[in-house]
Amino acid sequence: MSYVPPMMSSGSEADARGMDMDEKKRKRMISNRESARRSRMKKQKLLEDLVTETSSLKVEIHNNSNKYEVLMQKTVALESENNGLKVQQMELAQYLRKLEMMQTRIELLQFNLMNQPGRSFCDQIADPKVESWQCHGSNQPAIMASTQMLNY
Repeated sequence: MSYVPPMMSSGSEADARGMDMDEKKRKRMISNRESARRSRMKKQKLLEDLVTETSSLKVEIHNNSNKYEVLMQKTVALESENNGLKVQQMELAQYLRKLEMMQTRIELLQFNLMNQPGRSFCDQIADPKVESWQCHGSNQPAIMASTQMLNY
């Protein structure tokens, strides 16, 4: 019998397999390059978005700090006005107490007048024992001012 050596593949088959391998390698390289390009583009887009957001936030911070300054100035002005109103309230409360005391004194004088025939109300006011009270914001004694009010 004769020996028949196994058939070796022809050069064209090796070339075909090599070309298949080269084609797969080439396709993989193209795919990897495209993937890397997409990744770079995605990264670039993310960076641009962050820069835009940073810029937008800086504008917002600037606007908010301007609003804050305006509100702080208004707050200071309102606190000042509030303090002035509190002082005015205390002055008016004190003035009201004085008026109430004057009213009580006038009622007492009127009561005494009714119980002392022959003396007029003005005579009792002119009595040196009666103290005069100063009206709020006026140099005129309060009792004299009260008497003038009674004449109306």
